[in-house]
Amino acid sequence: MNARRAIPLCTSLLVTALAGCSTANTRAPVVGAYQDLRRGPMLPVERTVTNFDDALRCMDGLLETYGAQASILVENIDDKTQKVPAGTTDMFITAMSQMTRRSRAIRTVAFGDDTKNLSSYMLQSNSLAAFQPELIPTYAVRGSITQFDDNLAKKTADAGATLGIASKNFFGFGASKSSSVNLIGLDLAALRTSDFSVVPGVNARNTAAVLQEGKGLDGEAAVSKLGVNFMTSFSKSDGKSVAVRNLVELSAIELIGKLNKVPYWRCLGIDSKQADVAAEIEDWHNGMGGAEKLAFFVRHLTTLGLIPDDGKPTDPARFKLAYQAYVEALGIEYSGQFSLDVLRAHFDADQAKVGELAAARMQGLAATQLGLAITVVPRDGGEQVGFRIDPTAKTHLYCFLRDEGGAIARVYPNRWQRDAAVAPGTALDLPPPGTFRITPHAQAPQVLRCYTSPDSLAGKLPRALAGPDLTPIRGVDSIDALDARFAALGAPLARIAIDFHGRGAGLVANRLEN
Repeated sequence: MNARRAIPLCTSLLVTALAGCSTANTRAPVVGAYQDLRRGPMLPVERTVTNFDDALRCMDGLLETYGAQASILVENIDDKTQKVPAGTTDMFITAMSQMTRRSRAIRTVAFGDDTKNLSSYMLQSNSLAAFQPELIPTYAVRGSITQFDDNLAKKTADAGATLGIASKNFFGFGASKSSSVNLIGLDLAALRTSDFSVVPGVNARNTAAVLQEGKGLDGEAAVSKLGVNFMTSFSKSDGKSVAVRNLVELSAIELIGKLNKVPYWRCLGIDSKQADVAAEIEDWHNGMGGAEKLAFFVRHLTTLGLIPDDGKPTDPARFKLAYQAYVEALGIEYSGQFSLDVLRAHFDADQAKVGELAAARMQGLAATQLGLAITVVPRDGGEQVGFRIDPTAKTHLYCFLRDEGGAIARVYPNRWQRDAAVAPGTALDLPPPGTFRITPHAQAPQVLRCYTSPDSLAGKLPRALAGPDLTPIRGVDSIDALDARFAALGAPLARIAIDFHGRGAGLVANRLEN
């Protein structure tokens, strides 16, 4: 065969063979091998690593909805394997910044080896504000890239050939394709800064499988007095640094969710009935003591506005009322306990809707639990009238009198009885002896209207209602108008009204329906 004719023919056959090599399926065997390895001694929970921008924004909303508040110090998150040179600590700080854009729920302090310049500057400027005891974060986050399994599964297919025609003229060609799986693991945990103890259950351990594929053609040809190098290649892979960033963002969501006990799994598209999530909720319930559960629900009920956020200790009666209303709004029978069923429903519920239902339910509960027993007490042979008020619970009392002409004035609290707070078992006389008088009209009815609330309404009452006692209130000319002013406060209330008229033996008093 002529040599010149043989070269194109051989080249054609060679390219055909190499094309078969380049289309060889190396991916399927590698993925299959990896799936087999997953059943071995690896981390128990595997997640598909994608993009977590939406999940971080979702967490921001959850932290705000559930009233989360915490402060953390971020320690250096290093690569213990020395195989993934990525800025893991900075990735975590960035994730925290994204996670708190609106809620401002987590105060994140970055203090590590790479803050020496800032620390030195502050010391030289004699500024120690950042090191005050009250600013010390409650928790510290530590961790590292703890695992990098290189070529956990690998498959390669290649071929090549060289044809020499003469001493100065030759032709060579080669092709290859390979697939491999690398496994990257990240572990994070939270520590209490007060004693460096590990916070039980507040951790994140996640792995990412990075599938790398490469295929290329390289060739080299030389002709007399002219050498030509020809090479074309391309590769497709998930970068290791991208995988690490996704691991960091996922782990930040999980860690902060566990630290604040918010349903972070929602942001990952996981149902609360999934076995791992259900077990975690049960762990949270069993791991919290009574005081911690109380603080947990006080925080949330305050966020919903069911408990006043006034910086004062929570009144037990108000908490009981708010908690019962919240539990019943969740659709659970109230037992007075912090049960597992309540906690599960708490995480599943739409908090905006439940908050509205609970606020309405509180009004109904207040009417039954914060009632008053009011007895009409004739004085001076019926020429004057008094009232004995017996509260059925610790509450705050506000009473108004509508006289026979329709004018309305506040009669309690008054200049002799300034404290609105009243306790059960302590009868209250109104008016107090030796002060002012309430004289019934012979025919025109008068009305005593009283309101009770577990909250102090001092500072919340409109100026007209909080003005001088025993003085007609401008702009309030009926009991209905008075009711509207109190309803606008948004506080849980019970109310009672006594209608009375006549003197002496003809004194008549009736309790009015609400």
